[in-house]
Amino acid sequence: MTVAMVSKIVFPETDTHGEIIIRKCNAVKIESSWETLTDNAVIVLPRNVRDFDKLNIKTIFKKGDPVEIYLGYDENLILEFTGFISEVSAEIPIKIKCDDYMYLLKKHDVNISMRSTRLEDLIKLIIPPGIEYDVADINIGTKRFPKTTAAKILEELQGNNIYSYFKGKKLIVGKIYTDDSSEPVVFNFSQNVVDNALQYKNKEDVIIKIIATSTLPKGKKLKAEFGDEFGQEQRLSYYNIQFEAELMKLAKADYEKFKVEGFKGNITVFGIPSVTHGMKAQIISYQYPDRKGLYFIKKVTKEFDDSPKYRQIVDLDKKAE
Repeated sequence: MTVAMVSKIVFPETDTHGEIIIRKCNAVKIESSWETLTDNAVIVLPRNVRDFDKLNIKTIFKKGDPVEIYLGYDENLILEFTGFISEVSAEIPIKIKCDDYMYLLKKHDVNISMRSTRLEDLIKLIIPPGIEYDVADINIGTKRFPKTTAAKILEELQGNNIYSYFKGKKLIVGKIYTDDSSEPVVFNFSQNVVDNALQYKNKEDVIIKIIATSTLPKGKKLKAEFGDEFGQEQRLSYYNIQFEAELMKLAKADYEKFKVEGFKGNITVFGIPSVTHGMKAQIISYQYPDRKGLYFIKKVTKEFDDSPKYRQIVDLDKKAE
């Protein structure tokens, strides 16, 4: 039984055009990760899309126009991306670059100064009306952000390991791997893994150093380091840990969490089941049954084109067990 790859690109109605639906595209690439602040997509349209060559492309597709990307098999379409046009190429074939809802925050100017700041209070002040958010309960101390944008503030928070990203139209702040309650997705090397760039590391091969920082209510910071002398640095943030001995205890506990055997790298899988970062991947290998494990997904790259190909490149993070 054969299945057919299908796509649907929707450009909702705006002041300058009615709804546009494109059922065929040359290619779509979507990159999504909690590390990058903004998810992005690139759509490549066919040369022979009716009417587009007769009109000025940039009068049809304008920067800031909304876009939805659906991908799937046999008309079982899944909404894989929603956001806004960030750039339109002038050449043929037409390439349309898109940002997720972070696009709105990049354009939202703010001027903020707060003495003692809970993270949620800051987010309330900088996020424009109509955007839902889910924020960790954290005290981040005194903050001043003169003449900037909401996105720039979120980017600065990432420097303190407070990561922000959109899941659909909802902004998640400071909640890596705690905002997704979906069941793990099973990937079996002999069934639904097309290719892999994985390395299996034993515990003794994991060389790591924890750099722990605690932010106190008035902005003062404590720091503790623990781990292997030349290890890969993992910078972790804590809040309201007021004693260095307590912070060192937490750093040692986190060192043990990272110092585990397991896979590092990525796997390439089919277009379904559709996965997103933050989900858990259950990795199974009949060849190496002792290497099975449950991992968090850090990044997903989706590639769809008329070669034909529909793949997901899934980057694994730490073990979820």
